[in-house]
This record gives sequence, structure tokens and C-alpha cells, in this order.
Amino acid sequence: MIKVQQWPKWVWLVVILVLALLVSLGWHWQRSRNMPAPAVGMVLLLPDNAPSQKYVLAWQDAAAESGVLMSQMRASDFVGLDAAQRAQIRGVVLPDSIHRYISPALGSVLEEYVRQGGALWLNYDAATENAEGRFLERAELTRLVGVEYLLFQERGKGMIHNDALLVPPSTLQDLGIAPGRFQPYTASGSGWLQATTYGYDNAAFSYFETRGRFPGKLMAEGRDGSVLAGLRSYGKGKVLFVNLPVTYLAVRTDGLWLHSFLAFFNRQVLHLPRLSAVPDGIGGLVMNWHVDAANALPYIDMLEKIGFLKQGPYSIHFTTGPDTNRPGDHLGMDLANNAKAQAVVSRLKGMGNEIGAHGGWAHNYFAFNVNEHNAAEWTPYLEHNKQDLENVIHQPLTEYSAPNGNQPSWVTDWLRKHGVIAYYQVANLSMGPTRSYVDPANMHDRPWSFPVSADGSVASFEEGVRNDYGQPRMQAWLQAMTRFVVDQGEARLVYFHPPGVYFYQNAAASWLAQTASLHASGQFRWYTMTGLARFLSQRELTTWQARPLAGATDGRLRIQAHNPQSLAEQSWLLPKDSVTGRPLLTAGDARLEETPQGWRVTARSGKDLQIDYLPPTGNSQ
Repeated sequence: MIKVQQWPKWVWLVVILVLALLVSLGWHWQRSRNMPAPAVGMVLLLPDNAPSQKYVLAWQDAAAESGVLMSQMRASDFVGLDAAQRAQIRGVVLPDSIHRYISPALGSVLEEYVRQGGALWLNYDAATENAEGRFLERAELTRLVGVEYLLFQERGKGMIHNDALLVPPSTLQDLGIAPGRFQPYTASGSGWLQATTYGYDNAAFSYFETRGRFPGKLMAEGRDGSVLAGLRSYGKGKVLFVNLPVTYLAVRTDGLWLHSFLAFFNRQVLHLPRLSAVPDGIGGLVMNWHVDAANALPYIDMLEKIGFLKQGPYSIHFTTGPDTNRPGDHLGMDLANNAKAQAVVSRLKGMGNEIGAHGGWAHNYFAFNVNEHNAAEWTPYLEHNKQDLENVIHQPLTEYSAPNGNQPSWVTDWLRKHGVIAYYQVANLSMGPTRSYVDPANMHDRPWSFPVSADGSVASFEEGVRNDYGQPRMQAWLQAMTRFVVDQGEARLVYFHPPGVYFYQNAAASWLAQTASLHASGQFRWYTMTGLARFLSQRELTTWQARPLAGATDGRLRIQAHNPQSLAEQSWLLPKDSVTGRPLLTAGDARLEETPQGWRVTARSGKDLQIDYLPPTGNSQ
């Protein structure tokens, strides 16, 4: 018998390798046992090396604003989970711009995760590069997607196109996109719609050219037939492929796509609860008046005759200086010296409306000249406008709108430092209130921005006149916007200048009749920027989670929520199907209502809430 001491070196090497493997397996097994089970929801999968915090923050904020439960997990931690722990995660997000490289181990685990019933949302350039940052010959997860989408070997950089985004009408309903952001795509006669912009000639989006027929529900494509978004089955699970750089777009003031696909993935693929972004879960509109100069004041009497002042409250913003186009033209309202104008502002404030500043003292002169480099010259215009209004309403201003939408970053900083918590914005078109990503160096603690809504290139009555926009079309769009916020339980902003209403009095009257009826039935509310901003800031303090209910064998969840101040007016929207039972309130003070879409649980008071709930389990396609 050969003694241990006499073993050949190669035998010792094998023994050492086997022992090392056993130790590693034991460590990973023990680590997976000690790792807490993930909360039910979706996971944003991040690389092990530190990604761009700006991009990660964009996802974090989008989830919070959308009311979606989303935790973050490193790739190695996800791989280290056992199958039962991974099964508790309803969906995994592989983000663009952040996770371009994935290890073969992660790719294998993701494929098995989906095959066994999980849901994966794969974005644009995720899993398209090797560890050195070079494009792969074939995308790592091509088999999961179902079409070829990385054609670098053949096309080089030409594999990335920049062109129109086309969708069938059903996609707008799926994604919850407000009326007007898409217009008919007339080139094909297919009935599909094309994404538009407000203030720009064309809306073009970067995407990978794809090859092959998508084996699932096609949600968006390019004019060349490339798949831009689609949902498909794979094994027992689902794959959502979004061939758009949603992260990149979000940090460049076009966050609609990140927010919309996030809500779709949560609601229609994962069937999970969400925290409503409006008080009591009741949708509504912010009506933002821009009163630019003295010639607008007489039209407020017309608005009253039509019926505007019987509803509200609204966000009404004034440019207050003596001039409009240039110094000395005397076309401004000169609020400081105009008793009639002061009476108008005081009366509108007394009716419960929120008064705000519309730029800096001389509407057109300020709008056409202010830029990123002349803060010292134009800051006094902001100060004068603010002071004029505060002298009349006797309280600090909290709202702002930029003349012609021109708002350099220093203006946003000035607003924050002077107590303004909400402002109108022409970026992030068709979104609800959001923390806008304008300055990468300071993305938090910013006022809430309220993106404008538009029907193509028309967002206001006077723009409708310039674009030969008839009364029936204006009426249809305004009423569609109202119906949208009611059905979606969300808020959007519409704006106008009082003189423009003169040309659409019938459309405005019909619209107000609709909003009055829906308000009377409790389905609709008017909101102000300030009111919603304060609610949303209070909502940000709410923490909540959904975990499997101990001892339950049917997939029942326990939702627990806490707010250190109060949960009052916070609503949870819970999807249902024919199997889902009525949620059970097990702690806290809340109102439970059945809606066409599911259940709405609204806290009435208190700091804590607990709900036991059986969510739907079926996946949609």
C-alpha cells in the first residue's frame, strides 16, 4: 500500500481541488440558507461591480413614483439563491445602460428561472457585451427573447437605428399612456400609431435592428419592422423584451417609457399591488392657467361665464411686471400698481385656487433671453414677480411655470431655494408629476415637476387655433384626458392661456359639464400642483412590503405599510380575477372598495396598515 506521504503530486492536487470545491459548495449552501427570503415583488438585477448611481436612482425613483415594489439585488446574490427563494420573486428586471455584461452562470440561472415560471424584463443593451465591454457575437439571452437583436458582426454600428416608434392602439391601453402622445401613422394604413413630441419636429428612438418574427404579443415596432417591445411565453414563465434605452431616456427628461413599462410589468405581467399616486386613489387633472400680460385679464370674465369658476381648485400663474416684449412697452399687467389686477388675483385666491408665478416679470422678454449663463442678469425678474404676487396673496408662493417652457437649471435651483415645490414642465411629455432628472449632480430634493399633456403638437387652446384644430377635436381630446385619469386613477396636467378659450367656448363648456358630472359621482377631482406635491412628498415617507403569509398554502400575501406621520389618503390598488377573494384588513383604519380593475384599500388615519390578500397568479399575454 502506498503511504499518504508517498502520493504523487498530481494526486495531492486533485485532493486539494476537490476539498476546495466542497468548501465552496458548502459556503454557498450555508449562505443561501442564511439569506433572508426576498419580499414578493420585482427585483432590479445589478452587476456586482458598482454601476452608475444616476441610472440606478432613475429606476429607484420610477418605482417609488409608480407605487411599485422593487428591490435591488446583485447578480451573484441572485445566482446564490436556491430555487425556492428565487421562485418567491415574481419578476426580474435586467436594465439597459447598467447591466450590459452578465456571466454565463447568471444567464443559465435566468433561463431556468423563467422556464420554471418566473418573469424577466430585458431591456435594450442588457447582456450584449463581454467582460471587456465589447459586443458579443450573439446576445446572451437571444433564446429567451425569440428574435436576433445583436447584429454587430454583420452591421457594425449600423445595427443601431434611430427612427419612429410605432404601436397598435392596444399598447396605449396596456401601458397606460395618456391620449395625444401617439398620433395615427398614416404611411401604412395599418391603424397603428406613432409616438410624437411637443415642441420638436420628430420623435426618434434608438433601437437594435432585429431579425425574425416575434413569437408572442408584439407591442411596438420600428418602421423597418424591428421589434421594439413584446411579451412572450417561455416555458412556464414570461419574457418582456423592450428594445429601447428606457434608463438613458429617463435621465434625459423622457421618463414616460420607463414608468409606463414598469407599471405594465407590475400590473399585467406580475399582477402585483401598487401604491396609488393620487389622494384616495381618485384620478384627476391639474388645470394650469398662464396669465401672461394685461390683455389676458378681461378674458377671465369670459371663463367665469363659461363655468370655469364653478369648479376647481386650479393652479393659476401670473406674469406681473409692467412690460411684456421689451422694457418700456407697458403691455404687462403691472400688478404692483394695478388695483383691478390685484382684485382679480385676490378673488381667484379667495376661491381656493393656488396662485403661482409665471416666469420672470416680463413674459416674452424673459422667455426669449434667459439661458444657462445669465443668472445674475435675470434673477431679479424672478424676484420681482414673486414679490408682486406675495404682496397680494400674503403668503409664500409654492408654484411656478416657465414662459415658453424655457427653464435653465439655475432657475430650478432658485425655485428650490425660495420655497417653490412644484413647477410646470414641457419635458417628460404626458407623464404625471415626477422628480425630473435635469441636473445629474443634484437629482434629489428637487421640486416636483408637472409635465404638460398634449395632443400631438397642440397642448393649449391658442395652439389649437394656430394648427386649425376644430372644436370637435379639442372637445374630444379634453374629454378623453378626463376619462383617462378617471380610469387609470392618476393625475395629469393640462394648461392654457385665458384668451385662447375664446375660440373654443363650446368645447370648454362640454368638457366642464363632463368633469362636473364625474366629480359629483366621486370619480374625478381637480388638483393643484401644490396640493399634489405635498401629497406626493408625504407619500414618499411611506414604506411597505408584501410577503407570503405565514402558514398560508394558497399564495396569500400580507401587505404591511407604515408612515411615520400618517397614512391618511394613501391607497393601495390590488388586482383581482375570478379566483381572488376579498382582501382582509387585519390592522389599521382603512376603507375597502371594489373597482372595475380590482380592489382599492384607502387608509383613513393612523401610521400603520396591514392587509391579507390573495393576488392573481395567471400571467397575461
